[in-house]
Formats: sequence, C-alpha cells, structure tokens
Amino acid sequence: MSATGAQTGPDDVMRELLAALVGPSAAPTSPLPRGTGQDGEIPLTEGQRQLWFLQQLRPHATTYHVCTALRLRGALQVTALEQALAELVDRHPALRTNLRTGRRGRPQGLLHPPGGHRIALEVSDQSGCSTDQREAWLQRAALAGMATPFDPAADPLLRARLLRFAPDDHALVLILHHLVVDGWSMRIILRDLAALYSAKIGGTPAALPELHHQYADFAAWQQAGLTESPRYAAALDHWRRTLAGAPQESTPPPDQPDAAAGERVGRSMHFDLPAATVRDLRALAARQACTPFVVGYAAFTLWLARATGRTDLVVGVPSSGRPLPELDDVVGYFVNLLPLRSELRAEATFAETLRAAHGAVATALDHDLLPFDRIVSALGLPRRPGVQPLAQVMFQLVGDRSVSGDASDWHGLAVAECRILHDDEARFDLELDLREDGPELIQGCLTVDARRYGEQRAREMRDEYCELLSLLVRNPDTVVGSLPAAGRPLNTTFDELERDGSR
Repeated sequence: MSATGAQTGPDDVMRELLAALVGPSAAPTSPLPRGTGQDGEIPLTEGQRQLWFLQQLRPHATTYHVCTALRLRGALQVTALEQALAELVDRHPALRTNLRTGRRGRPQGLLHPPGGHRIALEVSDQSGCSTDQREAWLQRAALAGMATPFDPAADPLLRARLLRFAPDDHALVLILHHLVVDGWSMRIILRDLAALYSAKIGGTPAALPELHHQYADFAAWQQAGLTESPRYAAALDHWRRTLAGAPQESTPPPDQPDAAAGERVGRSMHFDLPAATVRDLRALAARQACTPFVVGYAAFTLWLARATGRTDLVVGVPSSGRPLPELDDVVGYFVNLLPLRSELRAEATFAETLRAAHGAVATALDHDLLPFDRIVSALGLPRRPGVQPLAQVMFQLVGDRSVSGDASDWHGLAVAECRILHDDEARFDLELDLREDGPELIQGCLTVDARRYGEQRAREMRDEYCELLSLLVRNPDTVVGSLPAAGRPLNTTFDELERDGSR
C-alpha cells in the first residue's frame, strides 16, 4: 500500500458497508472546519476532558500512558532521527499540545506553534551490555518510561529515548500520553517517523499524505454535533433502546477476598494465539463476510457468558472514533468506547451468533458519534468511585493495516516493533486486547484487576478463551447450548446458564 494512502483501506470499506446498511442518516451533520486555533487556546474533545479529569484525581497515575518501541539495526544516523522527530511534532499539532486548568476550573487546550515545542531525544549508551542482555535493557527502559508521570499542563506529551547497543544496533522507545494519541494514531506516528527519517537521509521530500485538518478541527466539529441535531438524536435514541434493562455489571465473579479494597492494580497475561487458530479464524471471517474482530468478539461473549453465568451481557468495545475519512491521517485521541449488548441464545449455532454480532457491531459503529460518558448520562446510571459504569469488561482486536503506508521503511535499516511485556494498570475489571501482526500471528494481552482476580484465575481465563476460540472457529456449526461452562462441572451446559442468566 502506498504512503499516500491512495488505495482503499479497511475503514473505507467499513464506511461503504455502513452506508449501505443504514442509509443517508450516517452523513455528518456539518462539514469539518479547518484551521481551528492555529496556536494558543484550542477546544478539547469530550474524551480529552474526561481523561484530564481522571488525571487530576490521580496526578501521578500512569494508567493512560502509551508505549511503543522499535529495534533499529543498521547504520542509524541520530541527527536525522532527531530532525525527523522535530518534523513529526510540527506536522501533528496534537503532539505540541498541553492541557491546563482554565477558567472556572475547566480544562483548556494550549497549542504551541511549530518549532516551539521541541522533543529532546534522550540517548543512552548501553554498548557495554552483551547481545543477550539487550532485550532486557529495552524492557527496563520502556517500563521506566511508562512509570514516569506526565504533567499535562507543562510537559511535552511525547518522550523519546534511544538506546545505543552498538554502532549498528539501536532501540527507540516512545512514551506518549493518551490525551493526545490513541492506538490508530500510534500507527500514523510510526509510519510518518519512518518516512521523515528516510527523507532526511535521502534528501527528498517525505512521501506523506497532505493534512488538511488537525485534531482541534475535530474537537470543534464534535462540540457542534453534540446538540439536538438529527444525528445526535438518532444516536441517543439508539443507545437508550439498545441498553434499556441491560445489566449494569457483566464481570466474572472475583476470586480474591479483598476485591473492592484499594486502587486498581493491573495483572497482565501476554500470549500468542496458535497459528492454526489464526488461520481458522481468518477463513471463517472470510466465509461469513465479516472481520476477524467480529469472530473474536463473538467468541469472547460466549466465553463471558460461561464465566459469569449470564446470557445478557454488556462489553465495552473501542471504536476508532473517526467518523470522517478526512481524519484518517490525523493524530489525536479519537477512540470511543461503545457498550455492546449481547443477548445470547442457547439454540443458536456459533455461526448464527457471529452473524448477530456482526449486525450489532455495524449498528453500533453507525451511532458512535455519542461519547461513552454521554451514553452513561443519558441512561441515568449511578456512578461509584473506582467502578466503571455499564461496561466493566472490554474487548478489542486491532488489525495490522489500519493506516496506509509502510512503517518499516527506514532507508536501509532493519526495523522491528518490539513487544513490551509489562502489567498494564487496570482500567477495567477485565480487558482482552488482541492485535494482528502478520497473516498467521495474533498477539494477545489479558489484563485483569488484581484486586479481583489472582494470577491463577487470570491464567485460567486466558486459556479458557483461547481453547473456546479454537473450538468455535474450527466448528462454527456448534450449538452454543452444548458448550460446557467454564469453571463448572463439564455436565453444566449453556442451557442451564441461560436459565440462570437473570440472576
């Protein structure tokens, strides 16, 4: 795929599908503005304001830090890398934004002009460590960066550290705050950084898409759209109807005696799905004309039903939050949490469950204009300290081609993205993140609230999901009522769970 993004990407396909499914109501209520706040004060999105508020409650928390690391093998030119980082920040205004307390104690965005918010590249010489110690050094550097808090009002919200193991072996660690990026944005950053570095070395302009809009334009557009417009009213009505009478909790029972004590502490289990499972999953998705995400999500709802004893469930699913194609190459915090409700039927096959999930996901994506916090408010749900309302369980499967362009083309360097193994801070009671990394590799990370689940239970959850997914993608005609219940005697069936699902 070209760096200019000329070819059709997966989100273009999804937009066309949604247009066919839901008709013209999906059209935006107003055009996207341009040039919002070239520098100085800028509007914030609802997501940014919510994250800022959470950061004020726990100023030293690192829950919303994002990390990526690259191993760079070859003759790296550090000066060119520093220049590329500077141009990256100039290109994307979100990366030169701070959030401070404004009038009446409300958060206010402050955009620095190009060239006025430099990112210092910290270079650390680790040439004394042996080859087999380098990976450990990289992990330690990433964990140290993740553990260092940001001051959103004053600090650059991007930190960069370069580890020099040898003249032809380096590692680059980038730490950012979620206030200015999301997972999609991280793919943009890696692609753009590669192109900018290559352009510096080659002495040619970087082959990158021209940006006609910035994140502040989206913030202004969102504020204008979150009124009683037809599209806003339709989204509000959808979520009220869909979630009427939905359970307020869909979490497996805890196995820890002090499940509600203290602050959330994350416990993460990293794993890879077997290659055979990945092949079967992709083949099933192709036959059912859906995405691998939908297959993984449908299997997750069945696992959750077995683990909770419920057949009426709500799972939080992140959406890209980019309702317009003009935003596909813009860096910012767009992601929105969609509370997807699943009402599972024991007599259905997995293939039928899959088709129902496909429809539910498509409809939810058409109504993702409404931020999650607004959905909670519209439903009048009670809020309790330390408890995520409505969706305490989250699932996502991220594709490896959400952004056009090549993030591995570093002008002759051999570049590999590194997997950082650490315990994420728990944002939910249970969170399963899957990521496609090639045709036969899906990496996974199950993060649980360690106050609720011990290490053994977390491992069991991971293994139960992987086993169930493998079974279902091999045998999609399996009647879900015949599946044994996790953590229960094998003769306890899904039918019995359905009878008990209202408890």
